[in-house]
Amino acid sequence: MSLMIRRAEQSDAPAIAELQQITWRETYSGLLPTPVLDGLALPRLYRTWRAELIRQDGDLDHGIFVAETEDGKALGYATCGAASGQAAEILGDGEIHQIYVKASHQGRGLGRALMLACSRWLLMRGLFSGGLWVVKGNEKARTFYESIGGKIAGDKRDSMQGWQIPVVGYTWTDLDELAGLESEVPSWL
Repeated sequence: MSLMIRRAEQSDAPAIAELQQITWRETYSGLLPTPVLDGLALPRLYRTWRAELIRQDGDLDHGIFVAETEDGKALGYATCGAASGQAAEILGDGEIHQIYVKASHQGRGLGRALMLACSRWLLMRGLFSGGLWVVKGNEKARTFYESIGGKIAGDKRDSMQGWQIPVVGYTWTDLDELAGLESEVPSWL
């Protein structure tokens, strides 16, 4: 099966909305309160992603990527852009806002490929350091970020639908470290 990573387009909004619903339920079952996961209604997610993809067209620092099969079946997605506020103070210049891969396709290099796409995007925009936030109890993701050189930079609480969720920041002081993942990404890219 041939796979690819590409910059998302406005027509990808339904597929990314569905991916978010699936991957969040796979990833966060038992980690996030049930009402948060039950609130992942496709019509609302679709509107959110349509707006994000429109925003991407007007904001050159905002990147959204999709991982898909050669026949266009979406398997993962990632978003990144310039960090701001507290995130910039802790994470650095750039932030990877989201990165998710369907559980059925994890361990095949898609996460590394999406991280590579985000790091290249940020570097091309002059954002040389960066990081991301991960739910504190998400050990699988934390192990992944640590395996690709992420260093713990701090923690905080994020508010999700009124719930306070503990998150941990991972940073890369030089995003060239992530750009070096190219040798670890499968040849299907």
